[in-house]
Amino acid sequence: MFFAAFDLPTAPASSGISWPDLALSFFAIVLEGAPFLLLGAIISGLIDVFLPAGLVKDMLPRSKTQGVFAAMGAGVIFPLCECGAMPIVQRLIRKGVPPAVASTYMLAAPALNPLAMFGTWLAFRNQDPWLMVVLRFGFSVAVLIFLGLWLTGLRPENMLRAETLLGSRQKPELSPNPGLVLAARPGMSLGGLQQFTGAVIRDFTGVLLFLVIGAAAAALFSTGFNRSLLAPIGQSVFFGPLAGILLAQLLCLCSTTDAFIIAAFAPFSVPAKIAFLVAGPLIDLKLYWLYRSTFQPKFVHGLWLRALAATFILTLFYSLKP
Repeated sequence: MFFAAFDLPTAPASSGISWPDLALSFFAIVLEGAPFLLLGAIISGLIDVFLPAGLVKDMLPRSKTQGVFAAMGAGVIFPLCECGAMPIVQRLIRKGVPPAVASTYMLAAPALNPLAMFGTWLAFRNQDPWLMVVLRFGFSVAVLIFLGLWLTGLRPENMLRAETLLGSRQKPELSPNPGLVLAARPGMSLGGLQQFTGAVIRDFTGVLLFLVIGAAAAALFSTGFNRSLLAPIGQSVFFGPLAGILLAQLLCLCSTTDAFIIAAFAPFSVPAKIAFLVAGPLIDLKLYWLYRSTFQPKFVHGLWLRALAATFILTLFYSLKP
């Protein structure tokens, strides 16, 4: 998110909220997230109309655990921004992809994004860039494996919202308008274009509300919280990683540009910066609300807790190394 990376206002040292800064922060997040959300909705519509469900199932390993690792690999080969991944995940689940596999891809696509790694190298090119890239990628992989294995043990009804679960169990022949169901008949036609357009509109508008709610929460915290308060604890072995994680939750930056922000936080230690880079793409205030468009609140809370705890433990161990 280019504008959010470089133009988000910093909270004033005094108490209170600057409403112009709040509005600027809010619109920066929404206007930058919406295009990625629309791109995800377009890809989702193409999957819905022109990709047969049987083909998706045939491409997946039969083991859920193997599917999790395949999803992580797909996150590297087919990377997406955090916002763009959400509509695609919904559609993959409705095409028969196990929720654990689809959710792992949702997390891996922004976290393992090659553009994010390249941006990290550029941002830290004068601060041991290869170390930062290796630590970011390695710790992200470790956290994703932990989360993916946890996901394989969950039942779909314990993960998905009722409407998402219902949609994943519907078959094309049960559609209320069978004339528009072309998943088994690939090809461009008037009916296919109508179904594609309808799918894009539904997916985009269905998730946009949650993006707006998340952007409002992120703008409120990022403009009402004095970030300079985090600087004194950024070098702490224990509190440094916590500060990095907290900052990632509040700023809600895109994974392709977040490295440029944290690289400028000179008082922060390397573990604190890595905690910021690993935790942010997995979940933050904006993503919390986006995830709730598809998943049950209890599952989102569990995902949030595990992702941040795993990130903290890994970076804490790195802080404690001799």
